[in-house]
Amino acid sequence: MSTLTPQRPRWSADAIARLEDSLSCPRCGAGLDGRHCHRCGADYSGPIGGELWDASLAAVEALRTRQEVLDRVPTRVTDAAAPEPAPVIAPRADRAPRSSATVQSVLAVAGAGLVAVAAIVFTFLNPDVTDPLARGLIVGAVTLVFLGGAAALQRRGLSFSAEAVGALGVVFVGLDVRAIAVASVGAEWFVAAIATLVAGAALAGLALVLRLRAWLWSGLVALTLVPAMLGLAADAPILGSLGAAVAGFALLLLTGRFARRFDTSLRSERATLTVIEVIALAAAVLQPVLFGGLPPEQLPAGVCGVLAASALLSVFSTHHPGRRMWSFLGGALGTAAVAVLPLTIGLPAGVWWWTAIPAAAVLGGITMAALAPMPRTIEPGYLAGGAIAVVALTAAPPMLAALALGASAVLGGDVYATDDGGFSVAVACGLAALAVGLAAFGMLRERLRPSEPRPTPLPGPDPASGTPAIPLGMRWVASLGVWYAGMAVLTVLTIPMIAVWGRITLGLGAAILLSLAVARLSSFRRPALRVPLAATAHVLVLFAAILSWRDLDLAVWAGAAVVVAVGALAATVPASVRFLHVGAGYAYALVVFATGLSLARLDGIAILCLTTSAGAIVGIAATFARRVRVRDWYAVLAVTSVPFLLGVAQVIFVRSGWTALSTSLIFALALALVVTRRAGLVMPLRLAAAGVLVPALAVVIVCVGAELLAGSGSPVVLPVIAVLVGVVLPSGPGLRALLAPRIGARDAALVRIGVEVTTLLTAVIAVGLALVRDAAGLGTSLVVLAVLGVAGVVTALWGDRRYGWWLAGAAFTGALWCGWGLAGVGLLEAYLLPPALVAALVGAILTGIGRQARELYAAGIGSAIVPLVVVTALVGPPSRALALVAAAWALAAAGAVLRGRLAPLRTVTLAAAIVAAAAGAVQGVRFGLGVDALPAGVPVIVTCAALALAGAGAAAVAARALRSPDRTARPSLWLTAPAFAYLAVGTWAAIERDWFAIWTMWALMLALLVTVVVAAWRGVRGVTSLPPVWFLFGLAFATAVVAWSPRDLRVEWFSLPLGVALLSAGWIALRRQMGVPVQLPDQTDATARGIRSLSAWPAGFSGSWALLAPGLVVVLSGSIAATFTDPLTWRAILVIVLALLAILVGAARRLAAPFVIGIVVLPVENVLAFLVQIGRGIEAMPWWITLAVVGAVLLIIAVTYERRAGDGFVARLRDLA
Repeated sequence: MSTLTPQRPRWSADAIARLEDSLSCPRCGAGLDGRHCHRCGADYSGPIGGELWDASLAAVEALRTRQEVLDRVPTRVTDAAAPEPAPVIAPRADRAPRSSATVQSVLAVAGAGLVAVAAIVFTFLNPDVTDPLARGLIVGAVTLVFLGGAAALQRRGLSFSAEAVGALGVVFVGLDVRAIAVASVGAEWFVAAIATLVAGAALAGLALVLRLRAWLWSGLVALTLVPAMLGLAADAPILGSLGAAVAGFALLLLTGRFARRFDTSLRSERATLTVIEVIALAAAVLQPVLFGGLPPEQLPAGVCGVLAASALLSVFSTHHPGRRMWSFLGGALGTAAVAVLPLTIGLPAGVWWWTAIPAAAVLGGITMAALAPMPRTIEPGYLAGGAIAVVALTAAPPMLAALALGASAVLGGDVYATDDGGFSVAVACGLAALAVGLAAFGMLRERLRPSEPRPTPLPGPDPASGTPAIPLGMRWVASLGVWYAGMAVLTVLTIPMIAVWGRITLGLGAAILLSLAVARLSSFRRPALRVPLAATAHVLVLFAAILSWRDLDLAVWAGAAVVVAVGALAATVPASVRFLHVGAGYAYALVVFATGLSLARLDGIAILCLTTSAGAIVGIAATFARRVRVRDWYAVLAVTSVPFLLGVAQVIFVRSGWTALSTSLIFALALALVVTRRAGLVMPLRLAAAGVLVPALAVVIVCVGAELLAGSGSPVVLPVIAVLVGVVLPSGPGLRALLAPRIGARDAALVRIGVEVTTLLTAVIAVGLALVRDAAGLGTSLVVLAVLGVAGVVTALWGDRRYGWWLAGAAFTGALWCGWGLAGVGLLEAYLLPPALVAALVGAILTGIGRQARELYAAGIGSAIVPLVVVTALVGPPSRALALVAAAWALAAAGAVLRGRLAPLRTVTLAAAIVAAAAGAVQGVRFGLGVDALPAGVPVIVTCAALALAGAGAAAVAARALRSPDRTARPSLWLTAPAFAYLAVGTWAAIERDWFAIWTMWALMLALLVTVVVAAWRGVRGVTSLPPVWFLFGLAFATAVVAWSPRDLRVEWFSLPLGVALLSAGWIALRRQMGVPVQLPDQTDATARGIRSLSAWPAGFSGSWALLAPGLVVVLSGSIAATFTDPLTWRAILVIVLALLAILVGAARRLAAPFVIGIVVLPVENVLAFLVQIGRGIEAMPWWITLAVVGAVLLIIAVTYERRAGDGFVARLRDLA
């Protein structure tokens, strides 16, 4: 029997910390301001405060007395060496207690780190300290200071500060070891190994005495690396890596004894040693192959030995946590050792390596499978998994070789096959060996599985599952062998000595036999056999079909056999998917038919059209043949559509009577699908057939015209197609009435829609051809558009389709444009404004008489303004921009006075005014970029700002008019956004290397930042029409970038105002949440209403991360980035000071964002300072003095906090707001 040291409960320490915390409110936990709480209003001044403090101290004393008694309670446990029954695995806790770093621990780490960096800067980067001996003495002194300080802090009970300082001491111990090694010329690695051994042992011993985890972890890591250093010293890195792995294994055995000293399981130390052991094994295995280290004649034997030793160590390592990983590595490495054995027996290099190595790998896998039940701590399933993984790797080369042989045979070159076929035979034998070996492996594992005992559990639950693992089944390995057997058969067909027709015959015969076996024999119906055999049969047919195309004569007679084989393949799959084979066989038959036609020396268009005709005839026959199953019929129709679509595409290049013939038959097929009734004739299919009718007739008209007319048929054919469209569109009611008795009213209505859609598409194509073809010209286009316009009117009047008016409007507009083109008119407004203004006028009139025509009015006025704004941006001139700005003011004024029945047009008019106002910013950009010239002496930035301000003013007036008259309604935040955007964007392009322009842009940035603060203030108030804060800040940020671009001002001129503005915006909302009211009128509080969106920020958000982090990042990021590009001493010091201020504010106010961001900034800035090489841009003396002062301040604060806390904690990071 033995007694274990009890663990102290965490809740007791937390309770003591809360009771002794004099900085937080005992009632709500918020920070105290003197003796008052700003959150809950508690007042602890007077006698009540003293009484509460005395009660808290009494409770603390009672808890500590209880803990002392609890520490003396002995715990009786069963001795591990006694022959007792197997231990019961304890149930896992549902959830581990959540831990969190403390504020004082983070401050201690940061402070110690800064002091350490200051010492490094003073020692190595100080131009006054250049003697190596002096540097070594300074580093040694600093090491002793850190180590002694850590020991002193630990003895005083300041554990977190001790761990932080001790960790920095370990860093300086490493510098000492390096200095000693560098001083030993010629024996650096040996001296480094001895020094590391001494240092590691000392650290581990001191760690056990003082209970410092940082020293224990460092000492164990150092001791593990000593063999690797000795191996490098002896020029035997492979042995060194193996020694490091063995050292890690041995130290893992000792960590169990160390754990009792620290009252913990030392999980991080065990995990680190495990990782080092794995890396060392990987280095030992990979070094001979990648980096050499062994003579060429000894390389195979050396690799085999390293693999065997690594496998043995992995097997023994299964006694440690992670036994599944070690079991997998043991199986993989052991199998790999057997796999390379053929290379050690002098087997000559050649094609038979493709057989020997996979066969040896499979033999190794079988050996591992036979040995798997013997060691009790091994996970047999994972051991087998590792073996299979290596077998898969060795199987990859022959598998890829088989694929290469197949590709070579398919391409007709046989470039990868030798003349005698030896390579193909070797690869096939290797695949066959894999097939046989995997089958034997799977069967052996399945036989051993029922009799093998459950693995002995480790002390405690398995870290992954909590219970001993059950070996995995291995039947799938045997089925994998069937796949390799299929690949072996396919490889045999690549032997070049066999004639092509013989390969085709063998392949198709084997495929048919396999298909019959799978379909007829019950023993082959298990999925493990059925799937690979069926897949092999399919690939054989595909392989034979591809080989047949080496000779067209061979492809024709072999095509029939391929179609028969495809029919046999259909029997190997479920009946529900056999339609795929029907489609594939039918498609291949059409291809063979086309090939036969090509042998008859017909031209390409005739072959394609005759193939399409044959497909259409078969499709019509299948449609009326009721015995054809529905899915097979679908497959026939799908295949028939392919040559038809190819023929339609061919019309673009060649138009002939052959195309008219095939398209006529397709029209007959589509008409049959529309009017007939058949099982499976679903509505989508009927609708698609209806959509083919009019386009098919149009194609027939085009092809007949090309066949009959001597010249170009466009002037005749296109108007005829337009007349066809004009006849079909108004005939919709008659078509529906004609089809309704036969196919139903619903289907007839949908057929009408399908016909109309494709008819309109045909009209669009006809118009496009009339416009792009030179033979048609504007005259033909005018005729086509006029006919379509009349058709639109007739459709609207008699076809009961309102879209006819839109069609008529578009067609007549196009006709007008064609007329302008014939007359030679080139002014844009002549083409754009008449139809747009007419549409707007019609919409206004209809709205005035009570009709719903706001969309028409919007389309008209939008068509008049948006294109002109775009054209102004592209080509100008300035007069057009000025006219648009004037139109914006006019529209804003008109929209403000619209009342009565025209009130629905108010929003559209004002929105159009905002869009037209963009012309001012656009013209400002053009002036700024120099696209449009200004008179001499006129300041560019003044002109751009004036134009942008004019457009922004019109947009602002329109936005104000758009506001709802209801005072209680929340105004939109985006109405005024265009005005601010116009003002900023219109001015940006005017930047130049001129102080007046730079300061003007800087002033614009400040104005936008003031607006940011005002928007945040009003947003928290709940009533604002200003744009979102993020949008305004984005404009200000872009303006800052533009103003900074000449590089005449430092980045801090911009980053600090930007960050301060964003911090102010967040602080306004944060102060309201912290209970300090901002002096605002009594209005609805957006935060109280729960508004939480990016547009509402900062209103509705809570916590320092959401409110203060953005501003802090902006304040610091600019200077941090500039430290790397433009290193300056004052800049680096500024960043460190700002980070210190953030840390102090975060710790004092209990705000997480300033605290964490400040902590993160410290190492980042130091890294950047080292990257730019201190002494070139950053002076060493001011830098190390700053770091030392800041580090000392943080250490003092950390020690003070931990002293106040006693055995508990002042505050955890998760407690910060």
